[in-house]
Amino acid sequence: LPLPLLLLALGAPQRGSAEVHCGGHSADACAGCPQGNGQPWCNGDCAWSGGKCVLREDAEEEEQAEVDVPFPFPPDTRPKGCPKEYDEAQLKDLKVSVVLPWLKEKWVHLRGTMEALLHFTPDHLIEEYIFVSDGNSDTKEKELMALSSKVKVIALPTRQGLIRAKMRGVEEAKGSVIVFMEGHCIVNKDWLQPLLHRIVLDPKALAMPALDIIPQENWHAYHRTPPIIWRYEWNMNLVTSSPGHTSRESPEAYLTPGTSGGIFAIKREWFLYLGLFDVGMLEWGGDHFELTMKVWRCGGLIEIVPCSRIGHLFRDPEHRPYPVEVNQVVANYNRLANIWLKDHLEYFYRMKPEARGMQLEGMEALHEHHAELQCKSMAWYLDNIDHEMKYEMDKICHPFVNGKDKCKGALAPGRFTITRESQMPRDVYIRTRAEVEAGWNESGGVHADLKKDRSEL
Repeated sequence: LPLPLLLLALGAPQRGSAEVHCGGHSADACAGCPQGNGQPWCNGDCAWSGGKCVLREDAEEEEQAEVDVPFPFPPDTRPKGCPKEYDEAQLKDLKVSVVLPWLKEKWVHLRGTMEALLHFTPDHLIEEYIFVSDGNSDTKEKELMALSSKVKVIALPTRQGLIRAKMRGVEEAKGSVIVFMEGHCIVNKDWLQPLLHRIVLDPKALAMPALDIIPQENWHAYHRTPPIIWRYEWNMNLVTSSPGHTSRESPEAYLTPGTSGGIFAIKREWFLYLGLFDVGMLEWGGDHFELTMKVWRCGGLIEIVPCSRIGHLFRDPEHRPYPVEVNQVVANYNRLANIWLKDHLEYFYRMKPEARGMQLEGMEALHEHHAELQCKSMAWYLDNIDHEMKYEMDKICHPFVNGKDKCKGALAPGRFTITRESQMPRDVYIRTRAEVEAGWNESGGVHADLKKDRSEL
């Protein structure tokens, strides 16, 4: 054969016939290292990149190529009608501490997040950028502090988990407003001022930006999301919804039953008053539900602000740079359920039967604090805030159990505890929402009984 065809037939160029070392085991090639276990089994000669196990040198070359490119400049995805400028006099008394916990993020993502923040954020509104390194071997302190004199780096010597890393950042924060950020985001034009404006109007608001999509395969792509709300299933999983397709494009902020929990603005004093977070929740999972229950049921509200846009790199488990222990997430959920779902606990256990036998420790202080807050009941939340969750109470099912709770049809898209046929009809949602809002109008608002306390923060 001619040399080119011979090389092609041999598969040249080749690394050689020797096995690659995956860390604790070997394989014929890096692609064979995970054996269905994903990133944790991709080590040694190999590294995880783009959701795949590849040769370490190839992953390093790919990351270096990304680092050499400036941060991805996003398109302006704000809806029509957003203010061209904001009244600085309204915001003059606010200073923002941006708290960003991170674990095993690519430098290109961390750097891009910070460069976008510096480009699109009015510097006079910023007190500090606090990066909390959650046990990373390289804290990137030198590189991060070189980007801005307002950067502070907290280095936790061992992994404490996302929840405790957030709390450590809040302890250090000096600003009157906390903005939680993640290390794989691109903030957009005028992202901060609309969030602060909502907090000025209501100091007990948790203000969320609209999260646009950066696809996990392409850090340099950016896609606008339509109006959605965040809410929960009865297993506490976070889901998005556009109930009956009733959400319309508008620059006006709107209420959402839940929060994604990772990117939002809140008054520091309000955050501390609510006692966030439960230190017994370890690693990852549950902080979004605790936020939701405490803010809504203890006198606040959660809003999505469409004029504030932030691109977020949405990642599935295969693309996440660190492992998440599912049983620990369920254990966190179990702690929350025993505080916030006391009168509805059986609904949770039917959808999370594995939580029934899990041991609960250190709960006494949580029950005491819950009593001190004098928050509203879960029944109030279902009646006033999450109409879909209430509607689903007698329709929930589990796809993998036997008996009466087993799902008897195809699951609704993106859902785990409800079938397609059991979703809340559009007309029922619209009628229910109208009735609730009419009641609010008559009484003076969702928290009319607490309005006298709202100016204290």
